[in-house]
Amino acid sequence: MTGVLARPAFALYLLALATLGFKWLSPLASFQENAGWTDVFVAVAALAWIVERAVARSFPRPRLFHLALALWLAAALLSLAFADAKGTGARNFLLLCELAALAVLTSEYASDRDGLRAIVVVIAAVSLVTASLAALGLALFYLGEDTSLIGVYGEQFIRSDYYARVAAGFSTPPLLASFCIFASAVVAREDSPLSPRLTAIVQIALSAVVLFTFSRGAIAFFMAMGIRAAYRRLDARAAMRVTLALVAASVAVLAVLTVGRLHLDPTRPSTITYEVPDPGNRREAFDTGLDTLADHPLTGKGPGTYVSLNRGLPFRAHFTPLNVAATMGLPALAALVFLVVVLWRERRRPTPIATWTGLLALFVDGLAQYGEHFRHVWVMIGLADADRKA
Repeated sequence: MTGVLARPAFALYLLALATLGFKWLSPLASFQENAGWTDVFVAVAALAWIVERAVARSFPRPRLFHLALALWLAAALLSLAFADAKGTGARNFLLLCELAALAVLTSEYASDRDGLRAIVVVIAAVSLVTASLAALGLALFYLGEDTSLIGVYGEQFIRSDYYARVAAGFSTPPLLASFCIFASAVVAREDSPLSPRLTAIVQIALSAVVLFTFSRGAIAFFMAMGIRAAYRRLDARAAMRVTLALVAASVAVLAVLTVGRLHLDPTRPSTITYEVPDPGNRREAFDTGLDTLADHPLTGKGPGTYVSLNRGLPFRAHFTPLNVAATMGLPALAALVFLVVVLWRERRRPTPIATWTGLLALFVDGLAQYGEHFRHVWVMIGLADADRKA
């Protein structure tokens, strides 16, 4: 591992991963509201990697994976050309370039055994630090201290002194829940360098954190854990049946939470109400997002724009395929689908269960999110490409 870590580009890449859960003191806050230190380190790591490759004259051979990423960026560039909000579109196009670079860097480094081991260790460390921050946030909450470690309640939850939604070092509880899905899959890898004991500790910590986010992401998180358990204990056919059942149940629950509004205080079951149709939020966002897509089917409204409404206010379509298509057009959605197809067709055999349960869970979570901009999603995409057949 020493030889790998000696490379500056890889060290910067690991710093980018290490700061995934660090939202404070962002040097790019004025440039893009959710930009942070991870974006800085990815940009510098990508430049350092290009320099290292140029000096060594050993750029990777172009593959379908790279073509898919290029088509994704080309669709985004086309959308930017027709966008009304050119400034917003340009900033978000740069973000998409960064995400593509993050996928490529992850693929390159995770293809090396020592590089992969370092990645898993860093993600495990970030997971434990995140769990510690979540615990600290809850402790301060019960002591009456308001901190950024706790997220907002949102429209579905009743404010209370008895419970809180943790955000830890992430900007929102749903983003933290999505990260938990990703991190759980990474530390569950069959080739993980972590001991079984440490793996169990990390998984328990992530399970507790995702529960305290009170986010839809917990559904996909435990779905993925159930699928992995099925493949460990059952034969392939039985495990596939369990997978289909868990996916169907998870999607059904997400649909119920989208069509109507569940409103409650989890500490007081008597407060639970369910209203159909949802008076706002996800359902209205979905409907108005479809209207935007119908108006701009080829180029979308523009990268990073708000394509939906919630109670008359600008909002994002909390449904990743729709948000991609409405912001950047159907060609961008087709490029993203093509990317996933390429990863699936080129995966090694037997299928890496941890990687693909992670991707599947991120997709299911994305049915109630706009996850195409989440940094850890593109790390997972890079890991999936690294798990390709020889």
